[in-house]
Amino acid sequence: MTERELVMFKNSKSEDMSVPENFDTNTIDRIAEGTVIEGSIKSTKSIRIDGKVKGSVFCAGRVVVGKTGLIEGEVECDSADVEGTLNSTVKVKGLLELKATAIINGDSQVGKLAVIPGAEINGKLDMGGTVKSLSKSDSTENPVEKTA
Repeated sequence: MTERELVMFKNSKSEDMSVPENFDTNTIDRIAEGTVIEGSIKSTKSIRIDGKVKGSVFCAGRVVVGKTGLIEGEVECDSADVEGTLNSTVKVKGLLELKATAIINGDSQVGKLAVIPGAEINGKLDMGGTVKSLSKSDSTENPVEKTA
């Protein structure tokens, strides 16, 4: 190669391989399809799982389980979006979104739930609603039925 060809090759490669200044690789952890992890995962960020996890997942952010994703263990997170399979107990503080291909085999405790027809839940489901207590004066003057 001539010196000019080397410079052209070098410049084109470095431009294509450069990382944009505003690109943040630390925003989400990812377990790719075909990857198997055995053991617990703890993340302070969000995580996307397209592979298989044989163990617990503890996440301070959002857990996304893709169509090919599988978790066999406990899941605790702030929110979750599931297309794959969870063979586990699930504790979601906020919203649990189940897509049409989602399957949960285990008990779930969630703050809110969104389900697209086709999703399966095989286990006990507890939704976090709280019942406000009535003051004594309210209960004697106007009896009100409490419902969850």
